[in-house]
Amino acid sequence: MLNRKILPDFMLIILMAVPFTDCHSQIEDKPLLVDVTYWKDNGDSSKGEALYINQYNLQFNLTICDTSGQPLAYYSPKDLEGFVYYPGNEKIVFISVLNPVDMGRVFLRKVYSGHYTLYQFLDINYGNTVLSFTVSYYLWDKEWKLPPITAKYEKESLLYHFSKCPELEYKIKTGQYGLQNIKTIITEFEKCELTDEYEFFYE
Repeated sequence: MLNRKILPDFMLIILMAVPFTDCHSQIEDKPLLVDVTYWKDNGDSSKGEALYINQYNLQFNLTICDTSGQPLAYYSPKDLEGFVYYPGNEKIVFISVLNPVDMGRVFLRKVYSGHYTLYQFLDINYGNTVLSFTVSYYLWDKEWKLPPITAKYEKESLLYHFSKCPELEYKIKTGQYGLQNIKTIITEFEKCELTDEYEFFYE
């Protein structure tokens, strides 16, 4: 779920300290700087280097650093409309949205944009001793289309949102499509919704 649970004290200390850490610090020999373009709701955009810890942290704040590795600015989801960065050839976009589950704003990663918009959220896996994350997907079409699509209820949540298309319903039920095919599923669903008549039906 997207609502933020109460974290252990040591986790709170770590997460709160993130915006003020040295931008040139490293974890597992990987640099924590990414080139970002960020923009406000008035259309003004800027470029800079942002502190990167993991996707989870980016959902709640964006810290811009100078060339010497010192923090210049700290942005919450209330301050920006969104930001984008490019690890390799991949384009990763975060948009500031109202939290689908509880009050407040978060940066959600946008993974698909069409008639529906598909967002991804990472939450801390509280059952593990090693820091890991669980993935949830949220659909937007003028409002949030709940429930979220999650690995725990993979088939049930996919069928809830996409079974109106008989071809997709069949592929999901038979295991041809799962959570790893989420972008393909929503793309095919939008094409399927272009007509009210379906050629194929499955038992």
